[in-house]
Amino acid sequence: MLSEKRLNLRRLEAPDVHAVLGIIDACRREYGLADRVQAILEPSDRHLYETYGVRRSAYFVAIVDDEIVGGAGVSRLPGSDGSICELQRMYLRQRSRGEGIGRALLQQCLQAARRFGYRQCYAETIGEMGTALSLYESHGFRQLEAPLGSTGHGHNNRWLILGLQPSGTRSLGI
Repeated sequence: MLSEKRLNLRRLEAPDVHAVLGIIDACRREYGLADRVQAILEPSDRHLYETYGVRRSAYFVAIVDDEIVGGAGVSRLPGSDGSICELQRMYLRQRSRGEGIGRALLQQCLQAARRFGYRQCYAETIGEMGTALSLYESHGFRQLEAPLGSTGHGHNNRWLILGLQPSGTRSLGI
């Protein structure tokens, strides 16, 4: 149970990338994406640290008892006007689900999105990830009929959007 463990959320560091890629790979395989995509890990996955090192982007890792158990990030939605960010690469180790870690990661990402000045947060996933859909909807995301932007993820079949209320801080970077 998480109450017995210590959870730490922090920004991604270069040495974390290998562990995060292992989690992403395992989750995508678990949900059958190997049959839907050309490659389980995309080029942007392999350049995770650089991808989230740009302005108005952040990737957070969840660490429990000194082990990376998941991660999630936000970045500008490709093909948008810059007012919409995308929640990206939100994955947890299977044994770490149901303990509130995903909720904590999502909240961290939404706080960062507000600090970056985004007005909406977009997310894509697949219907098989019912727990993720429930988590998003419990935070106010609503499902869309079609995708937004140009993410290049044709395998996703669920698209969601959340309006972001501005935070007290209007900074565009952390």
